[in-house]
Parts: sequence; structure tokens; C-alpha cells
Amino acid sequence: MFTNPLINKIYSLSNWIVKICYVNLLWGIFMLVGLIVFGFFPATVALFTVCRKWVLGDRDISIFSTFCSAYKKEFIPSNLLGALLLFIGLVLYADLLMIQQTTIIVLHYLYVPLLLICGLYLSTILSFFPMYVHYDTKGFQLIKNAFLIGFIAPISFVKHIIGLGIISYLFITFPGSVLLFGGCIPALYMMWVANSAFTQYERKRAIQQQT
Repeated sequence: MFTNPLINKIYSLSNWIVKICYVNLLWGIFMLVGLIVFGFFPATVALFTVCRKWVLGDRDISIFSTFCSAYKKEFIPSNLLGALLLFIGLVLYADLLMIQQTTIIVLHYLYVPLLLICGLYLSTILSFFPMYVHYDTKGFQLIKNAFLIGFIAPISFVKHIIGLGIISYLFITFPGSVLLFGGCIPALYMMWVANSAFTQYERKRAIQQQT
């Protein structure tokens, strides 16, 4: 490291930019390895695995080996759960279209409740990847827990929406940055928000168990 504090900060910032770009590149490459359709979910799980270690303070990990190991280990499980989530999303979308286009007046009253369910589905999606890499829970129980977190920590959902909205705005304003940071920056932010919610929940649970 350099003796000049300013140069140290510039060096540290540059180092992090390179790391983020590198992980983002791996994310894109490994999605292509899985032909995108089968590569998206395991590549995204691997991306969140790296981001989780960074958020927890493990900054000197071997990025490639961590990413590659998570990708291979979770290739089939993540695709199975991802397919289930996509199916649920398609069903909700089809229901929304049906209610919007139907002439049956009674069904129109289901529109608002269905929108609330869609909001909970979105909350589940936002919590799915952070929870996948943070806990050992897998299978349908993972989706159930990701769904319940919307009730347990609604503030984290609001933080997700606001933060990702700002990030999306910056990406739209500077479209070239999507290629460099489009996957890793949102994942880092989502993991940071989720980790804060997980920590608060675990503290409350520990207090409840002591009383």
C-alpha cells in the first residue's frame, strides 16, 4: 500500500471497480455457458455467493474459484427452484391479463387483491437469491421463507425498491455502465439490504428464545 492516504483511497476504489467488473464478466460468461435459459439462475446464485462474502467482510476470496464452485454446486437445484418461481410468475401475469380483459364484472373485484399478491411475489423474488446463499434451507422451504420475509421485514422491501430504482435510473442515464456493473452492483445492494434484515431478525429471535 502507498503512504499517501489519497493515493491509497484511489487504489482501493480502482481495485474494487476491477473486482466488480470481473464478477460481472463471470456472471455473463457463465450465463452463456448455460445457454442463458439454464445459466441464469446458477450464475446469479454464484454472483450472490461472491457478494455475500464481500458484504460479510471476506474481501480477499478467490473470486473465480468461489464463483465456479457455487455455479457447479447449485446448477440443478437453482434451476429447479427458478423454474418454479417463473411458473408462479407466469400464472400471476396470466391472471392479471385475464382480469383486465374479462367482461365479467365480479372478477374485477379480484384485481386489487391480485396486485397485492404480485407485490408479495416481487418481495419473494428480491429475497430469494440473498436467502439462497445465506441459509442452508433449500427446496420449497426456501421459497416459503423468502415469501414470509415480506411480512417479517417490510422495510427491507421498501429499501430494495428505492435503491434498485435509483440504480436503474443511473444505468438508464449511463447505459454503457450496464455492461460493466449491470449484475454485480444490484446484487451487492440487494445482499447488503437482505443481510441487514437477516441480522435484525436473528437478533429478535435470539432475544425471544432467551425470554
